[in-house]
Amino acid sequence: MQRWTVVWCLCMAGARLVGGFSQGAPPSTCESMVPKHRNTAPQNGQSVYTVASSHPHTQDGKVRVMISAPDSGAGAAPGFAGFLVEARSPQETAALGTFSSVPEEAQTIDCAPGQSNAATHRSGLIKQAVELEWEAPPDWEGDINFVATVVSNYTTYWVGVQSEPVRVIKRQVEGGPPGGISTTKAPATVTVEDILSSEMQLYAGCGSSKSCVGSPLGCIDTKSCEAVVAVTSSSGGGYTIDMVGKQVKYVAVGFSDDTVMGSDHVIECVHEDNDAENGVKAYRSWNLPGTKSNRREERQSGFSLMRGVYLDGTVYCRVHHDASVTVQDKTFNLDKTPYNLLLAAGSELKPNGVGFHNKAFVSSADKQLMSDFRVITPPDPFYDGCNEVKTCFGAPGDCVASRDCLAVASVLTQGLRYQFEMKAKAAGYVALGLSEDRFMGSDSVVECVHNPSSASGPIKAYMSWNVPLPNKSNTRKSVSQESITLLNGSYTDGTIYCRLSRDLVTTVEGTTFNLAQDQYYLLLAAGSSLKSESVGFHDVIYVASGQKAALTDVGGFTEASRVLLKLHGALMVAAWIGAASLGIVMARYYRQTWVTSSFCGKDIWFAWHRFLMLMVWLLTLTGAVLIVVEVGGWVSEASVVHALLGSATTLLCFIQPFMALFRPHPGASRRSLFNWAHWFVGNAAHILAIVTIFLAVQLNKAELPQWMDWVLVGYVAFYVIIHLILSMCGCVSERAGSKRINTFPMKDMNSGRVPLSMDRKQDAPHAGLRKCLLVILVLGVVAVSTFLILLVVFAPFERSWAQFRESLKSM
Repeated sequence: MQRWTVVWCLCMAGARLVGGFSQGAPPSTCESMVPKHRNTAPQNGQSVYTVASSHPHTQDGKVRVMISAPDSGAGAAPGFAGFLVEARSPQETAALGTFSSVPEEAQTIDCAPGQSNAATHRSGLIKQAVELEWEAPPDWEGDINFVATVVSNYTTYWVGVQSEPVRVIKRQVEGGPPGGISTTKAPATVTVEDILSSEMQLYAGCGSSKSCVGSPLGCIDTKSCEAVVAVTSSSGGGYTIDMVGKQVKYVAVGFSDDTVMGSDHVIECVHEDNDAENGVKAYRSWNLPGTKSNRREERQSGFSLMRGVYLDGTVYCRVHHDASVTVQDKTFNLDKTPYNLLLAAGSELKPNGVGFHNKAFVSSADKQLMSDFRVITPPDPFYDGCNEVKTCFGAPGDCVASRDCLAVASVLTQGLRYQFEMKAKAAGYVALGLSEDRFMGSDSVVECVHNPSSASGPIKAYMSWNVPLPNKSNTRKSVSQESITLLNGSYTDGTIYCRLSRDLVTTVEGTTFNLAQDQYYLLLAAGSSLKSESVGFHDVIYVASGQKAALTDVGGFTEASRVLLKLHGALMVAAWIGAASLGIVMARYYRQTWVTSSFCGKDIWFAWHRFLMLMVWLLTLTGAVLIVVEVGGWVSEASVVHALLGSATTLLCFIQPFMALFRPHPGASRRSLFNWAHWFVGNAAHILAIVTIFLAVQLNKAELPQWMDWVLVGYVAFYVIIHLILSMCGCVSERAGSKRINTFPMKDMNSGRVPLSMDRKQDAPHAGLRKCLLVILVLGVVAVSTFLILLVVFAPFERSWAQFRESLKSM
């Protein structure tokens, strides 16, 4: 019911939005800035949206302004649909200057008598932030405010949202320092807040309008990088590069043909020790090939420093970079050639150069065009040496090769001890089990657990035991912890990591585990909850290796095939979303259609009904056998409801054809009882099957997207509507006085297979409408079934889709 309410509200909201200006504000609103939304009024309270400039004063007559929604969280607004922004002097309503650079989702409009002196949205798509560049009129100076109207939806908007005052400094041309070095000095009024504002502006647009690389790993999502660089296209050509480094003397970005230092073009932002005014200088340099050293170029061209600030150990700079530069006879064309980005930062300088990058050094994992905006994830060092010097096993799928696993473990031999490393995202624990088979039970497990309340540290390592059936569970009781040693552990932004060592030979619950001599299956699990003496359910991920191998067999483990699991899901969707939906409708509403035709001596409706329901029977039983083979026993507690309902569905499906086989002859006293029983069992099985498919979406092992629920909701609504229309069509037919349509199969009408009167040789009224509805039903059911089967077969779908898109890009 909740889903239907949401859908209805969205439809009504969409209908209201049609009346607004989804393609931008018209010039007629320039002065009042009030949207022409009928029967609405601006909000009176403080705006949840902010308008902020990149700096308290203009730089060379320009400044950037950002309109942004608050960060996601309780009470946060879900972005904004539209906006109108102008620059105005205090107490004035005329728009000043021009917007010289706007992103794709924005456009300029002309507020008379000026041109391009206001900016608005281009479409009604939801936006989290919009960043624009404003240029002051020539020879104008004084204070201005950016004033905006921000529209959340048709009825909710704020008018007159203002930025802090911005000082417009009259433009002047100054010569640069000798040698072509681009330099700027920090204004005396720069504060910590200015630095923080510049840093937040850098993060805005990462992945959508900027290519970003940061250190440490994952820091861009949390906006907490020690060093970060963002590259975006400039409106007049070339690229704008923003860099921040903390507790450093320099931060630098290199454009490289690979992920290592050598033959790279570098832009450095440097605070030099002899600069008493907290200035920042920018240089162009070259990473010498084969020596891993850096040398500044004599010719400092192809870039210019737009802004630079140094305060309390933080270096921030913004550089404009030409689209193409030539360094050491090598041309770097950022428009046409993809490059790896190298980010480095350090706390030491050398004469005429920078020192070692002791604060940060990361590279993007692959090459890309600078115009291909996305967050560039540096390679995770966990995967270095995987399946070359150490055994690695991760999930999902081939994530070890792509260096991006939801959970992963590695094993490295170190003499008489084995070193285990484990890592999992969005998890409270990660564990690796050594098993004689692919199923949980009688397994030795090593766990890494995040326990923030522990006085001795948030990361703990334990050994535990998987209790076999019938008490399938995990416990640390009576398991000695002397055989493992925690070497390192961390918990950052929901990602747990630990490194531990384990003795070569251990005995758990009377079973000896010899890591050097024996072979094992690997069981990898991660979950979000803990128990007092064990880990909780593995609701993040659980996978088993497809091979039994020695831990010293580097590269010997891959994820067990999920073919049986996916076949089970695909067959059940085909059976109950596809064949059953059509078979039930044929029997209920089409007995008095195509009455002059037959197939193998049987009425058309009966032939199709029998064929479709036989397919349901075969597909269901096959799917049930496949999942029993895959699971190897009864399921864990999280899957119990799905398994119980699935078993009930299979049982009802199994007995249905045998009931039909022994049905009484038409006219027999028990025929009515059979009709009711046949109707009840069939419909009960169908309803249970659909509910069971809904429950499958929640199963971690299925890896289905949560939005699949909405696809199923749409199918149910479509199917119910078809039923209602066909039922009304049956009532109209009966009132027409023609042959009555048997719309309720529990009624004891003439047999659909044996014509007892000549009157039946004529279709019931409105047969054409029923046929049209059947075509619509078939097309809808086939489309939904096909889509759902694709979701099941290619699960996890988002990952498969991303890989498909990447393969298209590489072609």
